[in-house]
Amino acid sequence: MKTALTFLAVAAVFLAPRPSAAQSVATPESPAGPIAIQASDGELSSEVRLLVVGGDGMSNRLRFDAAAQEYRRAADVARREGHLASGTTWKAATAYFYDGNLAAAAGVLDQLANEAALVGDLQVEALSIYYSAWLNGKAGRKTQSAARAERLEGLLRSRYMPVAVRDALNSWLANAKAVAVGAGN
Repeated sequence: MKTALTFLAVAAVFLAPRPSAAQSVATPESPAGPIAIQASDGELSSEVRLLVVGGDGMSNRLRFDAAAQEYRRAADVARREGHLASGTTWKAATAYFYDGNLAAAAGVLDQLANEAALVGDLQVEALSIYYSAWLNGKAGRKTQSAARAERLEGLLRSRYMPVAVRDALNSWLANAKAVAVGAGN
């Protein structure tokens, strides 16, 4: 319950106004800014890029639901080609976020976390879990948020976790817990 309150407090702190088409996802930030999930090696084949360009065009016209669908199609192609669909899935989650569909955004990130776990990409797995927890908290889904936070805390104990990602996520989690404790007073 305490972890769920943590993410609810984080959501309250980081509420963002409706974005313009040029802005990136409004997420908790480290001093260097949010850590976006990057495309995996080989993910952006010509077919995938074509679909991403189509999604970007829809996003630029503020048609975020249609953009998310196009990014999901791009992710499906990347998967069929044998790649972790990290960058395209991040774009889909971002589009769902801007469309106000936080559950769908969290859902695609949960799928990405599971796929990243299967191929051993700890950075993508950890970031996906964190953002899913944050989105679930923002959506008022306390149980889902707490479950993701618990999974993330276990994953961050891995000695194979990239140090920069571990430090950033531990910092975000510590700040979130401090806000939750302050909110509980």
